[in-house]
Amino acid sequence: MDEVNFEFAPAGEEFPDGLRQIKIEVNGVELPDLVRGAELPSARADEEEDVAGNYIGLVAGYMRIDLAGQFLGGRGTPMFEESDGKTALLGCGCGDVGCSPLMARITVSDDTVTWDEFEQPTRPGWDYEDFGPFTFDRAQYERALMAIDD
Repeated sequence: MDEVNFEFAPAGEEFPDGLRQIKIEVNGVELPDLVRGAELPSARADEEEDVAGNYIGLVAGYMRIDLAGQFLGGRGTPMFEESDGKTALLGCGCGDVGCSPLMARITVSDDTVTWDEFEQPTRPGWDYEDFGPFTFDRAQYERALMAIDD
């Protein structure tokens, strides 16, 4: 089983003081770093290496976030009409989740939560076939999500 951690963290120096992001770690690695590894081959082919992994956690303050809806298979933040039930896990490095988010399908069962079918809707040719899926123990996942504001 994979393990996930969520936390509120400062959004970064380029954002106004007080803005926080939802930082996600999977198996002890920040999600943008994991995604960068998956995106580099496609980014190099498109000569856009600098944008691979250029994400930030969803920024509280730029949008209202329903944690359960966002990360437990609810409606989440559909910003693209053809999101096929996917939700944004990360926003663009500029902080605008509607700019270039990392999208995934979140499937919740009695015992697990799975992230798969990753995509970058503004770069539809990028290949995520070898990225994920990530399957989490639902109890650990929910504890991590509910502890986000501790």
